[in-house]
Order: sequence, then C-alpha cells, then structure tokens
Amino acid sequence: MSSNHYQQGLKHLESGQLREAEEEFLQYLTQCPEDAMGYNKLGLVYGKGHDFERAKACFLKAIELDEGCIHAWNNLGNIARQDGDLDQAIRYYQKAVDIDPMNPIPAKNLKTVQRQAKWSFSRIKDLLGKNRD
Repeated sequence: MSSNHYQQGLKHLESGQLREAEEEFLQYLTQCPEDAMGYNKLGLVYGKGHDFERAKACFLKAIELDEGCIHAWNNLGNIARQDGDLDQAIRYYQKAVDIDPMNPIPAKNLKTVQRQAKWSFSRIKDLLGKNRD
C-alpha cells in the first residue's frame, strides 16, 4: 500500500497537482519514514510551490537518511543557486558529482554555476576597478 502512495505522489507531482502530491508523499513517509527518496520527492513538491524552506528541510532529511542521495544534493544546489549563494551551490553540486561523476545533471549544474560565479566575481572586480578612477 505504501508504494501506492509514492506512485500516486509521483503522478500528482508530474501533473502539477501539488497539494495532492504532498498528501500522498506525507502518507507514504508515515509508513516509510526512512526513505530518502520520499523526502526528496516531497522537497520537490515544496520547491515547485515556492516553499523553499520546507523544500530545503526535506532535502536535508533525505541526506541525513542517505548521504549518497545525489538528487537531494543537486536540489540543495538548485535552492542555493536560486538564493544567489553560488559558493554554497558549488559545494552542493560538487558533492553530487563526487558521489556519481557519471550523472550528467549535477555535472552540468556544477559547470554552469562555476561559470556564473566566475562571471559574477570578474564583473564585480571590474566594476570596483572602474569606480576607483
């Protein structure tokens, strides 16, 4: 029965029915409280609903349960990047890449945010240099 809640949660998440997805994943997690992927999926629901604090808490719980949950590390990177904390995003993406170097998603995200961070630092440095003249 519990896997049914998980599957229903996935269907609702894919169709954008966030409240229904949340209910299904919460029911699933009451029956399977040690499932890191259940917390990761619940975090996705909250993230899609722009409740980033709850999303982050779910991703951290997923990592607490399974430090090798690359999806949760990648999702934490996404939140940090969105918050403008590029250094933290790099650390989260790097952790995901360290766990699974062959997974293209965190590797792509890491390269993208590294370019953003380099550009941001270079741009700020240029602006500060121009203001001194």
